[in-house]
Amino acid sequence: MKLYDEDYMSKLKFQHSLLLKMIDKNSFPFYSLALEKDLSESEVEQVLVLCQELQKEYEEQCELGFVHHTPLLVHFVGMLPDKLPVSETLQALKAQNLYVDLIDVLQRAEKRVEED
Repeated sequence: MKLYDEDYMSKLKFQHSLLLKMIDKNSFPFYSLALEKDLSESEVEQVLVLCQELQKEYEEQCELGFVHHTPLLVHFVGMLPDKLPVSETLQALKAQNLYVDLIDVLQRAEKRVEED
């Protein structure tokens, strides 16, 4: 494994910040958030797999007649990487059209929790 010196790493960080300014955050808000929060590939994958699992669980709950899905929100919050703020992550996922039905449910659950 090659080690890089501090100047090289500093240059990469600067270029990274420039690229962040160039991307269209409206087209890819979740990916932009992932870049801003310096997520690794595995952390991004973790969020997407989490959403996929929760989507399946949500569909099963709907079939069983559940109307409140707060446990899904609790699971989401508990498994979300610490670097990601919950509300901002939900907004970014929805804006990027990822797991929209699930995200709507999680946002409503979050709102109910905040109101209590």
